[in-house]
Amino acid sequence: MRNINGICFSCCQEKKLSEEHIIPQALGGKLSAWIYCKDCNDQFGKEIDSELIERIGYLGIALGIKRERGKSQSYDVTSVKNGTELTFDGKEFKRKKPVVKIEKESNKVKSVDIRARTQEELKRLSANISKKYGLTDEIKHFEEHHPGPTDTVTELVFDNPLIRRCISKIAYSLVCTKLPSDIVLSDFFDEIRNYIKFGSTTHLATANYVHTSFMTDNIRPLHKVHISLNRSKCLIIGFVSLFGTFRYTALLSRTFKSSFDWPGLDHTIDPVTSKEIYGNPNYRAPELEISEILSPRQSKQLVLGELAKGYRILEDYRGDYQFLKIETED
Repeated sequence: MRNINGICFSCCQEKKLSEEHIIPQALGGKLSAWIYCKDCNDQFGKEIDSELIERIGYLGIALGIKRERGKSQSYDVTSVKNGTELTFDGKEFKRKKPVVKIEKESNKVKSVDIRARTQEELKRLSANISKKYGLTDEIKHFEEHHPGPTDTVTELVFDNPLIRRCISKIAYSLVCTKLPSDIVLSDFFDEIRNYIKFGSTTHLATANYVHTSFMTDNIRPLHKVHISLNRSKCLIIGFVSLFGTFRYTALLSRTFKSSFDWPGLDHTIDPVTSKEIYGNPNYRAPELEISEILSPRQSKQLVLGELAKGYRILEDYRGDYQFLKIETED
């Protein structure tokens, strides 16, 4: 069932609700719920979901994950060989932009070099140039082939203010589907709601490779969202792992009071097969302090090592790709 007219779990107003994917469907997320109004949902999609998808969505494309609706977007890379900007749609590389070079001699066109992405684009560019310069000779066409493998480079960003808000929304959204609505709409969650919607100078989530080893099985590129209650400290902690590679913690509530304890709330899915993975329902995640949630003591070497483990999982799924050779700027 879906509650069309209800209370939005973001703005806490009674509005017509729209469908929200707990993990963006562009990344292979399947679990959805009617928990946010259209205004909040649209804002999240444009402001924070889009940032996460732009930064790590290329893994979903490389793994061949198909969106439930809409078309998967290509992602941008740069050829190592010649610096050409390319796009990759999961099957082939294409030039990001057409290249047009016109050589003149004594104000007359001597040669035209057009490198287009499609036959239609080539015909259009050829016609425009012929009309502009009054060319009557037929322009000869040659197909450009780039036999693989193609070595490319791209910028890796998986932790910034917008991504942290999106990670917080993923964890909070699971809470909305698992706990009673009167608890979720209480002031225990006001801080995280405001953070997700408006942001703040104090972040409530971060990449965390120190306390999240339980979030991956080191075999499959799983998406996992786990919610833990530290009742003695009044904390609700969100753990999020995407593609078994990018791992985060979020502080969902620092004032939560409960007369009873409850086991962790969990959602785990293999985005490649779309199968939900079920584990031990009584598993207890680490009971972290606030400093461990938001400021884990992790070195660059630790993070790079954990990223390397995650990328090896991806390579096992796509044996024809090598995902990782990280270069860092000190």
